[in-house]
Amino acid sequence: MRVTPGDGFPRAPTSARIGAAMRYSRRNVLTLGAASAATALLPARAARAHIVQPDTLLRWSEPGEFFGGFSGLELSSDRTRALFLSDRGFVVRARMIRDASGTLTGIERIEHFRLRGTAGNALRGGRGDSEGLDQRPDGTLYVSFENRRGRISVYADERGPATALPVAQSWARLPQNESLESIAVDDQGAVYVLPEAQLDGTFPLYRLRQNWEILALIPDRDGFKPVGLDFGPDGNLYMLERKFRLAFFASRISRLRPGAWGRPETLVETAMGALDNHEGISITRDAQGHLWATTVSDDNQNALQRTEIAEYRLT
Repeated sequence: MRVTPGDGFPRAPTSARIGAAMRYSRRNVLTLGAASAATALLPARAARAHIVQPDTLLRWSEPGEFFGGFSGLELSSDRTRALFLSDRGFVVRARMIRDASGTLTGIERIEHFRLRGTAGNALRGGRGDSEGLDQRPDGTLYVSFENRRGRISVYADERGPATALPVAQSWARLPQNESLESIAVDDQGAVYVLPEAQLDGTFPLYRLRQNWEILALIPDRDGFKPVGLDFGPDGNLYMLERKFRLAFFASRISRLRPGAWGRPETLVETAMGALDNHEGISITRDAQGHLWATTVSDDNQNALQRTEIAEYRLT
């Protein structure tokens, strides 16, 4: 939604390396230059029922129409490569630069490309409102779009024409700008989507096997709306949620366990205004076996907002 105030990723020759570390503070975040990136190594978290701030926060900025508006994210299993999906139909491939401890210290763009429609034409305008991203081990991309009724495209070749998945009838009731914001694919190839808008007072979690079914009804909890999904290596489904008030955002990450899809467990919740508009999420495991959530913010290509990458070590 626009708000106004995997493995086997190939290398490419062009890049723009970013990295300048700083101590985390609200003043520093607000005064960073538009062309800089910063990694914020945060102090130890107080013991609480859930995480309230990221372990690492990095700002990323580059020129070009392809950059910004990131709503989808997919990391490789070794956490060194990433795909970023913009809500204008672009995919950006990048290298995640980490120190010896695995802490994210910078990001290096490798390449970018524009998604295509079923006829092979480049997606532009409203047809290019791509929001959710998942990538299978063989490189196949699944992308959800937030146009009227919503749609899902599958790319066996990331630069080739799309294959359209079936449409559920109830998607016609979703608002134009609050449609299929989130998508995830499980190990068996079943597709899960979650709209940003409620239907009849709850958020329906859809699953496609042979046909679309509503797997669970996720309750409204304190005004947060779902904006991202990803299956973790532990087999659980992780949901990124966002709340917006005036010019400020809050983020929440919840876990949905198989068999208890409609009972989300809150793992992360940030304070209003602590971070920007985070909409994309990827769940990975590091070499030490720790589970991590990486999120990216959608800056709406607005000079008053910023593209941030946050990483949380999950309990």
